[in-house]
Amino acid sequence: MTTSTHPPPGPSRRAVLVAAAGAAALGGLGLRVARAFPTEPVTVIIPYAPGTTDQLVRVLGMGMEKTLGKPLVTETKPGGGGSVGASYVAKRAKPDGHTLIFGVSAFHTIAPHQTALPYGFADLKPVARLTVGPNMMAARVGAPFKDVRELVAYAKANPEKVTYGSAGTGGALHLAGEAFAQAAGIKLTHVPFQGVTPAVAAAVGGTVDLAFGFAQAVMPQVDGGRLVALAQFGPKRTKVLPDVPTFRDMGVDLAMPPLTGFWAPAATPDDVVAKLAEAIRVGSMAPDFVAFCEKSRTEIDYVGPAEFRRELETENAFFLDMLKRLGMARTG
Repeated sequence: MTTSTHPPPGPSRRAVLVAAAGAAALGGLGLRVARAFPTEPVTVIIPYAPGTTDQLVRVLGMGMEKTLGKPLVTETKPGGGGSVGASYVAKRAKPDGHTLIFGVSAFHTIAPHQTALPYGFADLKPVARLTVGPNMMAARVGAPFKDVRELVAYAKANPEKVTYGSAGTGGALHLAGEAFAQAAGIKLTHVPFQGVTPAVAAAVGGTVDLAFGFAQAVMPQVDGGRLVALAQFGPKRTKVLPDVPTFRDMGVDLAMPPLTGFWAPAATPDDVVAKLAEAIRVGSMAPDFVAFCEKSRTEIDYVGPAEFRRELETENAFFLDMLKRLGMARTG
């Protein structure tokens, strides 16, 4: 009796292919299960003190919940002009889409160039731009100019005599003033304050000639006859400020719309970012959100992740160049 030395017959080619296909299907199912999103409430970090910003996000969240199936909750982490909250999201939050930051882009495109922070430009992933402030410039009542053209002529004849207040040295509003001076070919004197409110109050009281700020902070003073609106920083007139000219309307080639939106940790998957962006887009059209923005003089201007990233990259390069010229960019 002889014993066969051949190995026992293996599975047929058909069986192998069927098994492979099944494994692939299960693997794909596993991937989809792993990417189920959201599985819990989405937390939005507000990097400022409680106020209009977190109110805006909470109203938006009611519309977003219809798309996401989970609520939005806000958590304030103020400090460092937004960098405290940005550091938390960039370096401590899980990159799974359940933690975002909402605010103005200065913590992304300005702060990392000034101070050694735990994060840099590449550590935050743009999700969507939601609104335009807009930023604007106003003059004290009784100033020796009533519009931008008169201001430029006066400042050219009186270099550094015109003063302007901002929310602090190196902040977005300070740099907006410097950008205006550069574009107009004039020299202004910057006076920093501890926030937008005291800067606007200083212009109302005549301590400085000009104030820069969001429409929400400036327009109540304009409406009350205590300041004179001169220009807004966007490329076109916004619906919330239809009677305030742009700088370009007044012959100064300058457009610096504030970019306000959402960011996620850099490693957040693209499909999760896309779902968040769609929820933001849908939420931005909800009647309650539209009404809130109209009341707070905020222009809804949604753009998705790709366009928002392009805008931020342009702004990042612009501010880095300006900070270097002003000697305010950190070295090393």
